[in-house]
Amino acid sequence: MNCSKCTRQGTWQQFMRCSRCKNTVYCSSTCQTTDWPTHKTSCIPASSPFDSPHSVLSTLPPRWIPSHNVSGIVIACNADRARGARVFEAAIVEPSHPIYRSGLPSPLFEYLGLPLLVYRHLQNDPTNMLRDHGLDNQLATHLLTDPNTGTPDAKWRRAGCMGTVTVIRQDGKPLTYEAVETILMYVDHLLDLFRDGESPSRHLSPAGFHRFCQRYKDERVKCGYRDFSRMSVPL
Repeated sequence: MNCSKCTRQGTWQQFMRCSRCKNTVYCSSTCQTTDWPTHKTSCIPASSPFDSPHSVLSTLPPRWIPSHNVSGIVIACNADRARGARVFEAAIVEPSHPIYRSGLPSPLFEYLGLPLLVYRHLQNDPTNMLRDHGLDNQLATHLLTDPNTGTPDAKWRRAGCMGTVTVIRQDGKPLTYEAVETILMYVDHLLDLFRDGESPSRHLSPAGFHRFCQRYKDERVKCGYRDFSRMSVPL
């Protein structure tokens, strides 16, 4: 990545981005300030990724709750796994479940058109609760990745605060083991790119997500995981 003013090279983590258009990058505030007289003629405000037409949540009525039970997945934290819980466990979520009132939308997958809600079984405020490494749940944290930064919000990056979670699709469709595995492998794929210095926005698109899901499904079926043959793509 090169600075738009002085062409200095660096990774995306080292650079600052124009807060208006979100596209032009600078190595310092000095370069950004001196480049503004030139840049302002082409600086077009960026729409928020959460206003994207790809977002399924944006098409749902406010506080939409299905009239039927929804199949979701519980993702166990470290402490629950140590007590014998499976990493993934199927769950039936009723319309009265608090996930619809206080579930956390997944910013990344909302942008990609897959409306996931993540419900922490703990209701403590993560910013001031006592941390316990048994409550670590890296898989759940991955679901809260921000598409603009490639990381979750700061409060979810605190170790020992997440706990066990339940995840559902807010559009009421069932969420399967195979779909959750594929979703989490996609996040791992993105994080590998980010660590190599790539910009998150270059790799995020519903079409790219669908292609990844199809490749992952084909690989799993080839390896003998026949349940993946029933997974529909797009998810």
